[in-house]
Order: sequence, then structure tokens, then C-alpha cells
Amino acid sequence: MPPTAPSSLPNYLAEGLPKQDDEALREAREYIDELLDARGQRRQEPVTADELPTDAEPVENDPSSAVYLEHRTCGDETCSCMSDGEKHGPYKYRAYRDGDTVRREYLGKAKADDD
Repeated sequence: MPPTAPSSLPNYLAEGLPKQDDEALREAREYIDELLDARGQRRQEPVTADELPTDAEPVENDPSSAVYLEHRTCGDETCSCMSDGEKHGPYKYRAYRDGDTVRREYLGKAKADDD
């Protein structure tokens, strides 16, 4: 009985992989291992200032993430922050790597000692 593909595997792979010969499957496994290694290495790289929002004010940096402050607009078209008024905040965020993607986590409104 053939193995069952994981439900997270896209159909085109779940249907296409069993049709490949042994050599193609070995090469695919090697390629997948290389992709996973590359993502793991990338995940260890620090988030750089040019990967943060343009108005971010970095306050902390460590090998796995960057903490920064940011002023934001609220989205309310009647609020002055949407035109020339002062933006809301500052708010504190942590940027970190998830494979090749830089993700951000909201840490709350910044306190006076965060500046």
C-alpha cells in the first residue's frame, strides 16, 4: 500500500511525486533538504535596518530579532493622522525572521523608558 501524502502537501505535488522514478525522487529529496538548510541559515541572520519600516526607530538588536518603535496612522479618514497631523504612537514591535520572510510582532504601546 502506498504512503498517504500529508494533507498540507499541495495536490499537484501529492499527485505528481508518486509518478516520478527513484532517481527523480532522490534528487527532489536532496533539493528539499538544501531548501530547508538554506532557510535555517537565513533564519539565523539578523534583521537589518533596511528591512524595517522606513520610519522605524530601532531600540534593541540581537542575533534573532530587532525591536523598534513606530508611529502609525489609524485608518480613520477623519483623523488628522491621515493627512498632515501627528501619527499615533509610538508603538513597540519586534521584527524576526521566519524563513525568508521578516515578520513583526506587536509588543504594545511604548513606555517613556523605551525611547
